[in-house]
Amino acid sequence: MENKKKLNIRAKERNAIIDSLKMGIVPKVGLQHIQVGRNDEISEFIKDFENVREGGAKTRFIIGDFGAGKTFFLNLAKLLAHEHNLVVMNADLTVDCLLSGTEGKSRHLFSELVSNLSTKTRPNGNALEAIIESWASKILDELDNAEITTENLQKYLAPLNKFVNCYDFAKVLSFYINAYNDGNDVLIQKALRWLRAEYSTKTEARTELGVRNIIDDSNFYDYIKLYSSFVRLAGYDGIVVCIDELAVLARLRSQTRNKNFERLLNIINDSTSGSTENLEFIFGGTQEILRDENKGMFSYGALKSRLATNPFADATHKDLTGPVIELPNLTQEELMVLFFNIRNVFASYNESSYLVTNDEITNFMKWILNRLGARSYLSPRESVKTFVSLLTQLENYPGTKAADYLEGLGQMLTNEVQSEQVAEDHEDLLTLMLSN
Repeated sequence: MENKKKLNIRAKERNAIIDSLKMGIVPKVGLQHIQVGRNDEISEFIKDFENVREGGAKTRFIIGDFGAGKTFFLNLAKLLAHEHNLVVMNADLTVDCLLSGTEGKSRHLFSELVSNLSTKTRPNGNALEAIIESWASKILDELDNAEITTENLQKYLAPLNKFVNCYDFAKVLSFYINAYNDGNDVLIQKALRWLRAEYSTKTEARTELGVRNIIDDSNFYDYIKLYSSFVRLAGYDGIVVCIDELAVLARLRSQTRNKNFERLLNIINDSTSGSTENLEFIFGGTQEILRDENKGMFSYGALKSRLATNPFADATHKDLTGPVIELPNLTQEELMVLFFNIRNVFASYNESSYLVTNDEITNFMKWILNRLGARSYLSPRESVKTFVSLLTQLENYPGTKAADYLEGLGQMLTNEVQSEQVAEDHEDLLTLMLSN
């Protein structure tokens, strides 16, 4: 149903939403203005995040067809995580950024994840420095700005002692704190380079920071677990790691692909066995990367077993507690609500500025459903992109109407064979919407 609650939207936010939707990509801001459906999935993720805050761990796979809304849902999960006082790392897999790889490919993924580190107050990333400064300032106040050494820092990092890489991590933090206390930005950037895994050789790191090791392909996962514990010292409740584009793994050579599948298996096993705390991984991928018996995760026996669907679940009785959450395309009813929401955004919630009427939105839906190849237009991405294109033209040319751009609309509406049942269904839907 159309949301009739009076909302406000800033011009910058409005334009960002519209520009993103025109390109067929997910906006990074203002998702609350256009979010539709997925209520059960959202409720499940809220349970996840509450569990992470209490010291738990989880691994999730968001699976759906291209354009079904996976990336939108991952961004929505990110905002929900922020609301639960969780830090979020996010990145896309590419052939050069992998969960398991050589020649710096896993290190590059870690660098992307840390560069995109975000919090509620820093939702657009680059939050690492703010997190460390907040933690460091409290320690400096307590020590009365005395020089910080790795040794006297240990008591503040005691919860990290269980991690094998704690000593080097503590040494870099002590280097950072002293540089921060002295106002030495050059040294601060060196410490941040190490923390973002931007040193490619141990020799360079030893020369500049005096540490023996760096974050590399072999240990990056261990450092993610260490970070999930460290952010708690800074006042947060854990970390959510969002990694999209799992489909990239299907394009890798079999040996590399299987090593990445093995990494996924390790992450799942750790989260279910209690080996990790205050940490959730959320992966986004297509049905192909999940179910393909040749190149998908189901080609790896142990993963297939872990990710198998509950045999007693169906469309009516879903089981959202397992690692896999499948996102179907939005229903026609949900798409209609989405169109109403987008109309509101275009008009900045000013009804007198609506570019299309309720009837014209209903006719637009009929036009989509009757187009040649209409199935592709039932995905949120394509249908939304088309609707936004229509509103854009109506905004560009105020004297025109929706019917001027919908080729064959008049003939379609008078063709009883094609449209009678569709019109009846949507009349009922529109009546239901307008009565609420």
